[in-house]
Amino acid sequence: MKLKAAYATHPLLLLLCAAAGTVLGMAPPAWSLPALGVVYVSTALLNLICMPLLVLATVSGLRHLMGLPNPAYRLGMIAVASASLMLICAVAGIVVAQGWQVGGQLSANDQLTLGRLIMSQAPVGETFSLGGSQGLGETQRGWTIPSNVFFALTSGDLVAVMFCTLFFGLAFTVQRGPMSDTTVNMLDAISRALEKSISMVNLAMPLLVLAYAAQIASQWNPTLVRAMSGYLLAFWCLCSILAVLMLLLLVKLTQAPWVQILQSLKEASVISLVSASPLAAVPASIEGLSSRLGFSRGIVDMLMPTSAVFLRTGAAMQFAMLGVFVAQLYGHPITLLEMLGLAPVAVMAALASAGSTGLASLGFAVSVVAYLRLPHEAALPLFAAVHIFSEGPARLLSLLSSYVMIVFVCGGLPKERTTVSSDLQLFDGPVRFTLSRPTAIIMLSCFLMAGLLSLVLGVALGLRQLEIDASTATKVSPALTPALMVAPGR
Repeated sequence: MKLKAAYATHPLLLLLCAAAGTVLGMAPPAWSLPALGVVYVSTALLNLICMPLLVLATVSGLRHLMGLPNPAYRLGMIAVASASLMLICAVAGIVVAQGWQVGGQLSANDQLTLGRLIMSQAPVGETFSLGGSQGLGETQRGWTIPSNVFFALTSGDLVAVMFCTLFFGLAFTVQRGPMSDTTVNMLDAISRALEKSISMVNLAMPLLVLAYAAQIASQWNPTLVRAMSGYLLAFWCLCSILAVLMLLLLVKLTQAPWVQILQSLKEASVISLVSASPLAAVPASIEGLSSRLGFSRGIVDMLMPTSAVFLRTGAAMQFAMLGVFVAQLYGHPITLLEMLGLAPVAVMAALASAGSTGLASLGFAVSVVAYLRLPHEAALPLFAAVHIFSEGPARLLSLLSSYVMIVFVCGGLPKERTTVSSDLQLFDGPVRFTLSRPTAIIMLSCFLMAGLLSLVLGVALGLRQLEIDASTATKVSPALTPALMVAPGR
């Protein structure tokens, strides 16, 4: 099973599937229906398995955590480390977006493109009011304390499920005796079975990447992407920089070679980058942190599912950059006091969006825009159109932040595994890299296939661009005043 999972999440295979999906996205929509069906089934199965795993792992890990010395100190470390990581990422997003001028250097053509997109999102006969305080009263409803446990479990709300799990898990940790120990052993066995089930579902990851790439290619709008390129490039660059810093911090905290850390966490990182479920990478993460790096299995079992829901550093950074983009879009200068207040607002919006994925989480950015006293009607359609390009890096950054928080909390505890596996040991002598003839043939075939797919992709994009240019030249567009050029009233 491990060998099959390693092949299913191999970067080269996923890259080839992404290229094939891009070509498939250029074809008629009926061609991608089988891949979309596989994605729907795999996502449904992941949601079906991840929910009970979330409950069982949290209950078992909470019992283990409360049995350690100074449990209140450990819980305080969890809260402080999580809040600090989210606040740091939000501040970094504000500083980079302000220095990059993500929304203040748009050309007239880009402003016209964004204005047309906003107007196309409005119903017929309805106009956008970009002045006054209209639209600020509408806020996205956040999560609340559930009043019905069974309804919370059946509704699939991750935050409500986590609240019920923590509430009843604290009561379960007080219970001691033979019956309680037997129950813990049964819960651990069920958790391992659920982890194996998720690993089996993740074998369909190449098809998921193929369908995901086909969806991106079918929705590709070169003009829109060029208009939002400043925001996307700034977001991608900052995610890459923070990801490297997180890895360096892991090397510092774990005192392990960086090769060992990359090998232990590679599978979970790839899954989080391409999967639609925030809990799909939980089993691989638990395996990497506990079995390979040697951290406490009980603490990892509790913190990994919990942090996958609540530790949203990527969302906090995204909301912070979104606020700066909208402010610069409208020519609103952000003062130092507003910058200091924008970071906590972005963190609170990210926490309120816990349990939401996709475009549903983007609706919580209304509070960030409302803090700057700017209308949100013109901003959310823009970010909804490019959200598919930023969702994966944000999820990966949140996963790496979870690793840093868990390793920090596990500091001072004895390692459960003191030896390093033979395939991860560093050699003192020279290492000779040899290839057999079948391996060389396979590698050469992969490179030739990648080159062929790139050639087909380039031809398809060129033909599509010619069709877009021809259709644009034959249409007579009425003169539109860019909606984004109108400054809102204060």
